[in-house]
Amino acid sequence: MFITVAHKEQIQSWLNGLDERTRWMLALRQREDAWEEDLTWRLAAERALHTSVEYATDIASLIIDALVMRDPGGYADILKVLVEEDVLPAQWFDDISGIFDLRARFIRDHANVKPPEVRQAVSAYAPLFPPFAEHIRRYVQL
Repeated sequence: MFITVAHKEQIQSWLNGLDERTRWMLALRQREDAWEEDLTWRLAAERALHTSVEYATDIASLIIDALVMRDPGGYADILKVLVEEDVLPAQWFDDISGIFDLRARFIRDHANVKPPEVRQAVSAYAPLFPPFAEHIRRYVQL
C-alpha cells in the first residue's frame, strides 16, 4: 500500500492542529506564574496535552494502516510501531512514553491529577511534539 494525496492532506490537517497546540503549550511553559493553580489554565493545558496525544496517535494510525504495518496493541504501541519502522527515533519514544499514563488519568482518574503534574507535563512533553511533526513531515514528504 502507499500514502495517498488524501492521506497527506489529512496528516497535514492534523499536524496543523498539533502545531497550534504545541505553540500554545510552549508559550505556557515559559510563564513563571502559578498558572496551573488557575482552573481555566489548568484545564486548557490538560486538553492541549490530551488532544496532542490524540493527534500523534491518529497520524501514526493512519500511516500504519496506509502502509500495512503491524497492528498496534494500545496507545503507546501505536507510536512504537513507527519506531520499529524507523519513522520515529527510539529516544524520542522513550522520552514521550510517560504521557500515555497521563492521558489515561485524564480520562479515567481526572479528579486525582494534581496541578503540579499538569505543569510538569507541559514542561516535559510540549517540546517533544515539534520533533514528532518534523519526522512525520519528512517521512510522508509534506
